[in-house]
Amino acid sequence: MAADAQGNSPKGNYLSAAPADVDHADPVDLFTIDGQDCITDPSQLGIINGKLTVGTPHTRLAEIDGLWAPPYVSSDFTLRMLVLGKDVPRTSYTWWPFRVERRGAVEEGIEVVEATVLVPERRGGVVALTWSNTSANARTVPLRFEAKGTLDRCNFWEFRGATSSTATQAAVKGPAISLTAGVLAIVLRAASDEMKWNSMGVGEQDIALGPGEKKTVYIAFAIGPADEAMAACAAIVADPSRAIRDAEQNHRERIARIFERIPRLISPNDTFRRFYNRSLVHFLTNRWDVPEFVLHPYYSTGSIRGGCVCDYLWNYGEVWEIMPLYDPAAHGEHIQQFLKTDLTTHFAFNPIDGSAFGPWYMINQEKIIGMIYYHVKNTGDMAFLDRVVDGKTILEHAIVNALVRDDPSQPVALIDYGPSNSHLELRRQYRYNHVMPDLNGRRHANYLRAARLAEWAGKPAPQLVARAAALKTLLKEKLWNPRTRWFDFINEQGQPETRYTVQMFKLFGSSVLDEEEELGLLEHLNTREFLSEYGLHSMAKGDPSYDPADVDNGGPGACTCFPPQIAERLYKAGHADAAGDILRRCLWWGERLPYWGDSIVAERIDYRRDTPLQCTIDGTTVVQCVMFGMFGIDAQRDGVILISPRPPAFAPQAKLQSVRLRGKVFDVECDGQQFRVCCGRKEIVVPIGQTVAIGADGSLTRAPDRKREAEF
Repeated sequence: MAADAQGNSPKGNYLSAAPADVDHADPVDLFTIDGQDCITDPSQLGIINGKLTVGTPHTRLAEIDGLWAPPYVSSDFTLRMLVLGKDVPRTSYTWWPFRVERRGAVEEGIEVVEATVLVPERRGGVVALTWSNTSANARTVPLRFEAKGTLDRCNFWEFRGATSSTATQAAVKGPAISLTAGVLAIVLRAASDEMKWNSMGVGEQDIALGPGEKKTVYIAFAIGPADEAMAACAAIVADPSRAIRDAEQNHRERIARIFERIPRLISPNDTFRRFYNRSLVHFLTNRWDVPEFVLHPYYSTGSIRGGCVCDYLWNYGEVWEIMPLYDPAAHGEHIQQFLKTDLTTHFAFNPIDGSAFGPWYMINQEKIIGMIYYHVKNTGDMAFLDRVVDGKTILEHAIVNALVRDDPSQPVALIDYGPSNSHLELRRQYRYNHVMPDLNGRRHANYLRAARLAEWAGKPAPQLVARAAALKTLLKEKLWNPRTRWFDFINEQGQPETRYTVQMFKLFGSSVLDEEEELGLLEHLNTREFLSEYGLHSMAKGDPSYDPADVDNGGPGACTCFPPQIAERLYKAGHADAAGDILRRCLWWGERLPYWGDSIVAERIDYRRDTPLQCTIDGTTVVQCVMFGMFGIDAQRDGVILISPRPPAFAPQAKLQSVRLRGKVFDVECDGQQFRVCCGRKEIVVPIGQTVAIGADGSLTRAPDRKREAEF
């Protein structure tokens, strides 16, 4: 399609404006995954509705193992279904964030489809069992349910999933069974009086089926204060089919709200689109709407099966660009809650009361400054910097954090972070401690971001810019090794040593690197060292510290956020081919996992299994990378938005539809060698490699001389 001299073109689209869920007739199915594709271990599969998460192993029908409804927990709760005295093995299953459906056969002629569904706004759900008699004879199915478990209130939610230990007493209360511990209860109730419960927590019912007949049996369950749980079950069984429809409609509405804030990706590459969409699921699975929590809503580090419901700054801080778009008000509250903790002594807060816990992580300062910086940059809310938290404005907090372990009265120096091993947490005798180049290099961004915030607030801090420049020089003089084309660290003996950690690649896109350093690091991003068929390694394969058992930072894979984070930095540094190559290796994530946990393996299709963090908020860094890295979208202080996409070889045709940023709504559409930007009734087409500027007034122009504001 020919463009005129200004880059404007006739109306038209390179790509169909099909919705992001083109694989599904119903948007409710956007995040489904079929059991034949899913590699998630049965013990790590679960569903969530924002008030309750339950374990839903996929090997047997109607099985639940564990209820986590903060602040209430029954970690050893089990609901087991028996027919003819045996478990019913599943033949297939499908997962949704709020529902799991398992299918099986009891014996020849008797089939069953079971759905366990969490209902909206309640700490409860329903198990629906649809029995089918495909034979020509009348049949009777003797059904038995067994329920048991301990129950407690837990006021501290940390890395591990909360556990319970208080024994419950089973009591039949009319049509329901209550497993009670003090004022708390787990309640189960069938929709039909034909289900008979006893004081052993057992319910039995004979299901009579005529030839070709179908019948559905419903069992409601809930946890919490006894009266609340009993009322929840009564409401569900009053119309269980409606409760399921309400859950489905609620899920549709939650998906619609995502796309009211986050752009849709349209691409002929189905695998790429599913990768992007799977990243979005973490906005739903990690959101809690719990009255007992300190924040409403609250976005947790983890969620599924109660793991990592606390907020770790190193984890939540990874989504610093995308959260200001998705939920700016809540994100601002999370920033302030983190500032209420002492970020020089702690790394997390408890969602129940906001209290800080854990040790200091040296990455804290980068995360909190970056969160403040991108919140202001992407929302345009400059007044946010004037809010007061614990006696300091947010701007003052940013500057204080930029100077942690620094003495501004002295020339800038490299920081010795000590022997804690807390940065990489390597498991064997090899360490990466003391004067670490990646952490010292990232201080450069801390200075510049804090300085930029101060400038925006009309309170310039030129001393921070000067310290950044001096640090850049010092980093090269003291730690750059021209022979290895890598940075050394200084160990406990004061000697230089080399650790080929993926952390160094996080300096890409930063002005702390000069051309020699940037090209040197880039040479190491190869299949001999850091790349494998299915992803990125966290430690180079030849490093002596490489540990096949240490996925997140020690070798065979990487923390989930690292590949998209590094790819985004590579895009911003102008290394689009290298960035696209990393993402290409990770595309399988969208088709083999329902949600993404702590870390994902690079040398095979697998994930880290020895962690309770099986659903991480930083899974949304893929969307963040696509929007701000691949599509090159960048908001400026004056309200101008610069756009310079670099579509990857695996998706030369791709479109972000309905990007919402700084009060503007626009589309960016790539087609091979050119791209189109549409904003309102205006549009422009320019070659890939050029930059389009959306003015504060909505105008569209080529911007060949417009430089991006330096972030680092």
